[in-house]
Amino acid sequence: MSQPRYIRRLSALERYSLVLDRVYRYHVDAILEGRGQVNPALLQSAVDQAAAANPAIRVRLRGFLAYTKWVDSGISPQVREMPLSDWDGSSEQHADFLKERFDVMRGGAVADVLIVPCRDGYTRIVFRGLHAAFDGRGCLHWVTEVCRAMRGETLQGSDSSLTDLDIQAQYEDQIEPEPPQTPSNCIPVVPPDVDHAQKPLAYIWRRTVIDNNVSQMLTRTAIFLAEWARKREEGDVGFTIPIDYRGLRTNEMSIGNLTGYVRLTVPTDATSRQLMQQLIGKIRAKADCRQFPGIHKLLWMPVWLMLRQLMPKVDTILHTVTPALPSGGIVSMGNFVAQDYSFAGFDAHMLYGIPGAVGKINVVFTNYPNFTTVTFAAPATYNDHGQLDELITAFQQHFSNTGITP
Repeated sequence: MSQPRYIRRLSALERYSLVLDRVYRYHVDAILEGRGQVNPALLQSAVDQAAAANPAIRVRLRGFLAYTKWVDSGISPQVREMPLSDWDGSSEQHADFLKERFDVMRGGAVADVLIVPCRDGYTRIVFRGLHAAFDGRGCLHWVTEVCRAMRGETLQGSDSSLTDLDIQAQYEDQIEPEPPQTPSNCIPVVPPDVDHAQKPLAYIWRRTVIDNNVSQMLTRTAIFLAEWARKREEGDVGFTIPIDYRGLRTNEMSIGNLTGYVRLTVPTDATSRQLMQQLIGKIRAKADCRQFPGIHKLLWMPVWLMLRQLMPKVDTILHTVTPALPSGGIVSMGNFVAQDYSFAGFDAHMLYGIPGAVGKINVVFTNYPNFTTVTFAAPATYNDHGQLDELITAFQQHFSNTGITP
């Protein structure tokens, strides 16, 4: 008996992500780095198997306004082998293939897989995806399933059609009321180019490796970035922290966007323990399930209209101190073992993500037993004089010297 066709309604957050993708290129991309040769045909076969078990990766956009849905097309993401590349996997340089867009508004795919043999001896498999269709944890599940298929293992599979709005509605009556607060005008971590208004929007990213497993990485990163910002000027510092609903608010494993968000405020002289208590308190209060005011109205607004309203404000939002954006975002992807992503002919070294192209600065890190990968992304206007690179160098030195787990 055939299974019913996979369908998931487009949530309001996903709808706004479509707008952000039109502003620049709002992706959730993962890079699997290792040594060996990867057969494109064998990888495509594994992708086909993993996609059949997880049909949310095969979806196309259908419908209009609040009736828009993600619908299984039955077409797996396509695997492509790229020419030998000078890319070293640590930035966007020599990686123009990462800039290719998904034409989702015209019924195009939401994901693909690139095999990139590189001159430094590594092969990098890039799992690209549209953030409107799935989040970081969904991407991680997808990568893991493909690697399982390459090893001939049983797949976990998922046909969950839950959305973030569904989860938030389930906990609506349990969310503790939020006390009135004065809007916070957060300062950026690094200063932008003074001539930012004259330059087209572009995002850059950098990957660094800390040569030990850093404990309490999220809160310690928030403190480091806040102290770096306050060396330049006094002001409020706060970061958006995504909260994965899987395992916390639901037992379902979904490839879609099942993420809530909280704001982590970093007072002057804050300790890691204080920030962790703040974060735990917000989660216990189910603040991650609190919906943005007017979020349901977005379901009835065309993407083109939201884009037209947002574009004149983008420069101000990204480059000035306003309540519209915090200082940045910090994402912990958790603990990894590289061997989980190895398969015949390919010895995995690490898996890491490229932060989404949104906001003033975003940081994503993954912990391994003997090292930690940290990836930064920001508008190019925050590195016109090497400001971002200077920050990353200091960050790497700081945590290499002080970050060893007891």
